Amino acid sequence: MPPGTRPARRRELEDALSYLPRKSVVPYRRGDLIFDEQQPASGIHLVVRGRVKVLVPSEEGTQSVLGIFSADQFFGERGLLDLPRRGERAVALENSGIMSWTTAEIEENVEREPKLGLALAHVIVERCIDLEERMEGLALFKTPQRVAWSLLRFAESLGLRDEDGSVRIPPLTHQLMSEYIGTSREIVTYQMNQLRRQGYVRYSRKAVHVYKEALEERLSQPW
Repeated sequence: MPPGTRPARRRELEDALSYLPRKSVVPYRRGDLIFDEQQPASGIHLVVRGRVKVLVPSEEGTQSVLGIFSADQFFGERGLLDLPRRGERAVALENSGIMSWTTAEIEENVEREPKLGLALAHVIVERCIDLEERMEGLALFKTPQRVAWSLLRFAESLGLRDEDGSVRIPPLTHQLMSEYIGTSREIVTYQMNQLRRQGYVRYSRKAVHVYKEALEERLSQPW
């Protein structure tokens, strides 16, 4: 199986949510900053609705997308570990609702329910595995393969199965995809057009439809 196309693991996430107290949902409009190096957030965040992207600056002066997170996904876990931010920032990709817990609140709840600590540790380990697989994919694949591979990753983490057998992903701009895989928007546009002509994807402003099994088979073949 190509790096990053393993089935999504959700049991640990569900366990963590079952032990966390419900907090008020804070609304963010599209483009709003949730945290950055100047306004750091201590703790962890959960997407209740909408989508969020987390970015870091690259050595070339551009921005790299660490991840895109949708409903029922945690982000910003570095705040729990008190690690350097490295310029990390989170931005709402669309109108969103975010629930947050401070490190102090997490520690207090772990004292009352130790299983929460184990569940959150699993979430962090899964995130580390995910980043390791992503680095492996970036190292192994050439740019055309990276575009296909990134679509499979988004299908696993963001997608819903549609009636025609495709996996429907919320709309992704080619600029966002280029920041995720480390190439130019123009190259992403060209490769997406190629995949569409070959029947592996179809897309509009409303959604991206990925024919996941066919694309997995294509990615396993020589390019």
